[in-house]
Amino acid sequence: MKKLISCLLAVMMILSAVSAFAAPVEDIEKTDVLRKFLKETDLTTKDIALQVQSGEATTDLVIRVDKDNLHLVSRDNGAAVGHLQLNPTGIYVGSDSAVTLLRYATVATVLDDLIKDINEILDAAIKSIPELPEDQKPSEEEIKKAVNELAVAAEAAAAQEATDSVTLSSAAVAFANRFRPEYVLDVKDEDGTVKVSLRSEAFAAAFADAMDELMANPAMAELVDRRAATTGGKSFAKYQKEWEKYREDALAAIKTIESSDAVSEDGHWQSHFQLGEEAGEEKPMVCDSDTWIDPEGDAVETKISLGLKDEDPFMVYELAVDENSYFEKLTALGNSFTEVQMDFDNAVMTGARIKTEIEGNEELYFEFGPDYLYMKGPKAAISTSVRETWTGKIRYDLYVETADGKEESITLDFYEDGDSLVCELMSGSSDQSAKFMLSRVDKLEIEDLSASQNITEITVEAIEAQLTSLLNMFKPTETTETEAK
Repeated sequence: MKKLISCLLAVMMILSAVSAFAAPVEDIEKTDVLRKFLKETDLTTKDIALQVQSGEATTDLVIRVDKDNLHLVSRDNGAAVGHLQLNPTGIYVGSDSAVTLLRYATVATVLDDLIKDINEILDAAIKSIPELPEDQKPSEEEIKKAVNELAVAAEAAAAQEATDSVTLSSAAVAFANRFRPEYVLDVKDEDGTVKVSLRSEAFAAAFADAMDELMANPAMAELVDRRAATTGGKSFAKYQKEWEKYREDALAAIKTIESSDAVSEDGHWQSHFQLGEEAGEEKPMVCDSDTWIDPEGDAVETKISLGLKDEDPFMVYELAVDENSYFEKLTALGNSFTEVQMDFDNAVMTGARIKTEIEGNEELYFEFGPDYLYMKGPKAAISTSVRETWTGKIRYDLYVETADGKEESITLDFYEDGDSLVCELMSGSSDQSAKFMLSRVDKLEIEDLSASQNITEITVEAIEAQLTSLLNMFKPTETTETEAK
C-alpha cells in the first residue's frame, strides 16, 4: 500500500511536470502535450502507467477506467504488488488473493454515529456541571429585572454613542472651519503655472484659535473624561494643561513653516516644504518633490528628497511608471538603497530586477526574464534557465553557488520518448538520473476485485470499536458520592 500511495503522489508531480511542455520558452509553440498523448492512446490494447525509474529499478502505477470501475495497480519491476479498485459501491483493496472492501455507506454511517457520540459526550459534560443550591438560584422576578436592566443599559449605550458621534463631528467641523483656504493660502496664476503657498502667520493664528476653541468645549471634555475613566487615558484637564504649556512653542514652530506648490499646464508639479529655523548648527528640515505627469502617455515620474537645508538629503524616493515599465528606488544616507525595476508587455510582466545595497555592500540582487532567473545574496547565489536543446528536449537548469565556492546543479529534461512522456531529473553530483514517465504499456490482466469470492468487509462495528476507546477519553469522569463528600 505504501508504494501504491507513493505512486499516487507521483501522479501529481508528473502532471505538473508535463505542463512544462505547454510554453517553456517564448519561441516554442504552445501545445497540450498531455491531452494529445492520451488522445492518441488506443485504450483497447494499451493501459496508461505512471512510471518512476531510478537506475535499474522501476516502479509504476497502472491506471485503467473500465465503465464504472477505476483500477490502480502498483508494480515493482513489472510485478504487481498492490491493487486498488473504486466503483459506486465502495473501495476494494487487493493483496495476494484477499480482498478488503470499505463501502461508502459504511463511512457515512460511521460519520453519522460519530456525530451522535460527540453530542452525547457534550450533553454529559454539561450535565456533569454541578447545579446551584435552590437558595442561590435567581427567581423569575430577578431574572426579568436583570433582563430589563440590560435592555435599558443597551439603549442608553446606543444613545450615548449617537451623542458622542454628534460631539466629535461638530468639534471636527468647527476645527476645520478655522482653516479656510482664503485665510491661510496665497494662490497665483502666472503664465500657465498655478502657485500655491502657505501663509505661516495666518496658519498659526488659525491653529491657535481652533485649539483654544477645542480646549474650551465642555461636551468634548465630558466625552474625553468618560472614556479616560474606562480606558485609563488622559483626562481632558491634562490635555488642557499640556496645550497651555506648549502653546507658544507650537505656534512658533508653525510660523517657521515654508510650504509651496507649483503646478504647470505641461504636467510639471514642484513642491517645497520647510520646517524650523537656522540657529547656529541647527538647520531646518526640508522636503522637496519634483513630479512630471503625462496623462496621455499614462506616465508618471517623481522624485522626493528629505533632509536638512543646504545639505545632501538623507533620504530620496524615486518613482517612474509608464505602460511598459515600473521603477522605484529608495536611497538612504547616500550609499544605501533598494531599487525595483519591472518590464511589461501588454500588461504582462516580462522581467524584473531588485537590488539592495547597505552602506555600499550588495545584500541582494534578483533578476528574472522569460527564460531565466538569478538571485544572489551575501552567502549564496541561485540561477535557473530554460531552453530547447538540439534534440528537442525542454531543459531546466538550476545552479546553486555558496560564498566559499561550492557548486551544485540540477537539470530537468522534459521530452517524448516513444510511448512515454518523460521528466528526467539529473544532479551534477551523480552520474545516475531519475525518470518520471507517463507511458503506454501493453494491456494488463486486471482482476475485477468486486467479483472476488474472498472479500473481507470493513464493517461499521469494526471501525466504531477502534473509535470507542478514543471517545471514552473525552467523557467526563463521574464523581461518586463518597468523593463528593
